[in-house]
Amino acid sequence: MKWLSIATVTAGLAGSAAAQAESVPYTDAETGIAFQSYPSADGVEFRVALPATIEAGKPYDVILQVEAPKSLGWIGWAWAGQMTYNPLTIIWANGDQVMHSSRMAFGYSSPTAYPDATYQILKGTGVKGDTLKFTALCKGCSSWTDFTGEPFTVDASQEARFAYAFSANPVAAPADNGTTFTIHDGVGHWYHDLPGAKSASFADWVAKNTVGANGTAPGMNGTAVLSATRPRGAPFRFMERVRRDLGVDARNRA
Repeated sequence: MKWLSIATVTAGLAGSAAAQAESVPYTDAETGIAFQSYPSADGVEFRVALPATIEAGKPYDVILQVEAPKSLGWIGWAWAGQMTYNPLTIIWANGDQVMHSSRMAFGYSSPTAYPDATYQILKGTGVKGDTLKFTALCKGCSSWTDFTGEPFTVDASQEARFAYAFSANPVAAPADNGTTFTIHDGVGHWYHDLPGAKSASFADWVAKNTVGANGTAPGMNGTAVLSATRPRGAPFRFMERVRRDLGVDARNRA
């Protein structure tokens, strides 16, 4: 697949403090987690909860939740407001299960498996009727190495610019979290209120909603939800891939 128009959305990572946050408070009845939630015009809601104390410039964990129509083929969340060189959270329904895949795109091509963002599935994940819901603790969604080879962390002291994409077409192999998928049908971006997403209850929410050690959780209809924290595919060293794509020789880097 190719990521087209949204791949050019690169402005706004700095200076987002001046932006108007588009998320609103939302408490999930099933988990008790108080999120900041963005209700997109496309019927998909993107939610974030954060720890109360986050050290500037340091990585931090995120509780994320996505709620969407089950009929969508796939939904993607881009953590830097663009579709290249940042973690992508991809989810879709597989019958009565919810699948997820950690990816990163390096250009106008299919996103590659990205093992540095991992997901611990929490309660509140599953399919009910026509709706799918994905709830997880993510380690690696808030920080990564950018296209210049420098570390980048989403600033939790201000609004953050995120992006999303979705398709009505199903993925090629719904039971395989390493599957390929087609070009998106719709894209969007928004500013999320991260200070408003912080809570001293963060650790308690994780503890109360943690599921079995095997990484599976009961779906909302009682079926098992497959947790696939690392997509299938050959592992890669991130910096080597970045330097190869950019034609940079690390030995000559100042």
